[in-house]
Amino acid sequence: MPAADQNATPPGFGITLDTDATEPRVVVTGELDLLTSPQLQEALAGLIADNSAQRVVADLTGVTFFDSSALNVVLRAQRQAGEQDVELEVVPSPAVSRVIELTGVAEHLSVSEDPQA
Repeated sequence: MPAADQNATPPGFGITLDTDATEPRVVVTGELDLLTSPQLQEALAGLIADNSAQRVVADLTGVTFFDSSALNVVLRAQRQAGEQDVELEVVPSPAVSRVIELTGVAEHLSVSEDPQA
């Protein structure tokens, strides 16, 4: 049996970068899991390291599934942002909010309910 294509993107998953806004944002739709989390990590790390903005928004309102690997990516991005003096604002979907709430990491993240915040 052939190995699964590690670069395959699941149906319904997408990441869009909006770098034209005054606050660059990463907009994610679909499931964030072990397969797709590296794409979020790459997008966030790139925007944070760019140093052209003081604030980066992770719009996760379109995320339907959010696992521990995705949470780890967001927490690492938060740490990277702090080291670069960049604010990382997370705008969660209900699925993301639930994981943040259940794991008790809300105090380590800047969470907003407004995607335009």
